[in-house]
Amino acid sequence: MSLPRPRLWVFVIFMSNLRSRGLGRSLAPLMALLLSPAAQESRAQFALPGAIAPAPAGSVVAPAETGRAKPRGQGTATPVAPKLPGEDTIVGRTLYLDGSRSSIELQRQGATLEVAKLALTGDRLSRSGESCRVEVTEAPLKLLPRETGSGLRRYDVDFPACPFSFEALDGAILVTSERGACELAKADCRTDLNGLWGMGAAEFDPKRANDMHALRARVEQTVRNDFKALYDKNKDNKTLRKELVREQAGFSSRREEICRSYVEEADFGYCALRVTEARALALGTQLAQGFKKTASEAAAGGRKKR
Repeated sequence: MSLPRPRLWVFVIFMSNLRSRGLGRSLAPLMALLLSPAAQESRAQFALPGAIAPAPAGSVVAPAETGRAKPRGQGTATPVAPKLPGEDTIVGRTLYLDGSRSSIELQRQGATLEVAKLALTGDRLSRSGESCRVEVTEAPLKLLPRETGSGLRRYDVDFPACPFSFEALDGAILVTSERGACELAKADCRTDLNGLWGMGAAEFDPKRANDMHALRARVEQTVRNDFKALYDKNKDNKTLRKELVREQAGFSSRREEICRSYVEEADFGYCALRVTEARALALGTQLAQGFKKTASEAAAGGRKKR
């Protein structure tokens, strides 16, 4: 709440009295300053007790329950609901961690999928600051499908030296490893598999940059809509609502953590697009089946890339 603006007639009478005493000319600049727009704007920044402070930038707050839909602004993107990605988008192509590091190739063996090739990059254990690369000779590696609540296909990879799982996205996989970074002693290499494996640096087409940003804006709108719908759907459960808000805030920070090192991310936003699509699918699944922590988020559990 801002302080009330002084009435104009009060200043008129006050200035008239000053002029009659010969002080009007000397104090006129001060009066002009007090009535200036800058002064009014400055005073408007003061808050009285009980006023609500604005939320910090980047924070996630519960949706306002106004009961009346706000008109869509011209800059609002049309929401789009991503479809469940097919396995064909990840089979028979090379996927790169962060677009340039470790690589993986998947192939179909009969009715099942398996890892045909796996190359890992990291830091040499015996020499600090020196990089290493390991070609996994145990390939092909078997994949074990897992049930999840995220709406995505998820697989465990049979790789004892560094077990990991991944969710199949559209032309990419999102890898999580319960161990975090793995130390491959025989190869003298320490490697971290966590992150998005997808398009390589050479595959980015500048002509598609605007399309990727536009699609991400639409998927972001879907995430916001579904988050609010899920929040409203659970209006009688404050504990669940609190968990939903916490999870949504966690998604934003986790996406930043996953995508901060992906090649060309500033220009294309490819990694953020794929991770946001996964979030949209998870929220859509929770709307249909009820809210619960998704398997991938439970596995991530605040784990950070190293």
